[in-house]
Amino acid sequence: MGEPGVDTRDGTSASALSSLARGLTAIARALAFLALLAIPVPVLARLTGVEWGPLAVLVSLMPWVTLATAIPVVLSLLARAWVLLAFSLAVAALCGWWIAPLYVASAADGDVAMRVATFSLANGQADADAVVELAHGRDLDLLVLTELTPQALERLDEAGLSDVMPYSAAYPGDWKFGTGLWSTHPIAQAESLPGFTAQAIRVEVGTGDGHLTVVAAHPESPGVLDHADWDADLSALVDVLAAQEGPVIVAGDLNSTRDHAGFREIEGLGYADASDEAGAGVNATYPNGPMGFHHGPPMWLSQPLVGIDHVLARDTGMVAAEVATVAMPWSDHRALVATYRWP
Repeated sequence: MGEPGVDTRDGTSASALSSLARGLTAIARALAFLALLAIPVPVLARLTGVEWGPLAVLVSLMPWVTLATAIPVVLSLLARAWVLLAFSLAVAALCGWWIAPLYVASAADGDVAMRVATFSLANGQADADAVVELAHGRDLDLLVLTELTPQALERLDEAGLSDVMPYSAAYPGDWKFGTGLWSTHPIAQAESLPGFTAQAIRVEVGTGDGHLTVVAAHPESPGVLDHADWDADLSALVDVLAAQEGPVIVAGDLNSTRDHAGFREIEGLGYADASDEAGAGVNATYPNGPMGFHHGPPMWLSQPLVGIDHVLARDTGMVAAEVATVAMPWSDHRALVATYRWP
């Protein structure tokens, strides 16, 4: 009991606030520690190239992991946990270093040289009219379509794709195993490449500047635990691309992001990813819309999570200047459109 005439309420309030602050600090420190237990898992997988089991899926989310690194930084600051803060900043800096090239553009302000797009037809069920509109509206020179079925090829012909892009090399297959390429430039040679789960094709396209090799591919996707087919397909793609000579463009649903070891091996061969080259940021293409599909608004939860569709080039003399994704009806992917200019 306080002394007569002395108000102890201020002291009690100050003590309560101090206890609350200590409690909140302890909670912030604990949450920062927990965040730092989780975030380094995909970061270490990205750093080492070890992609066993679910790590392959986690690595595909690296742009989101980069955003998540802000959480332990803020919590460590609030907790005044300086060791945790230093570690959090180091992890955030490493992730920032990896993603920074996506926001640094190469110089390319010359005339448009070529427009290239790739799109997954979602087991052949995508809207054929929308594909034709994409080709016409974007004034495409090359279009790679994965998951091309015989029925989808028939619908594309009926919708008039050959009127917009008169040259094609189509290798349809059941379900997700077919691939095709359409071009406004003459096709001199086309072949199906062996050793892949889904059709991979190589096409020689004649342009005003000579011949251009185009490789269209669709490696298998990684499973949650087993991704032997994914590893084998990416290895086969690396071998094919290493053997190419002259100007080459690669396009398709590569089922890998720029953070996967296999994709970085392709870049190590000298192939420049269009999004990187254009400084276009993270161009996520999958999944597209609620449950992966949509047909007009409303589109809740429509933000794709991972960028697995790519256009890359080597020794073409062109530079990717603009890259955009286009929402397409009845597909679980967005189309990726890359505009190349002369430097």
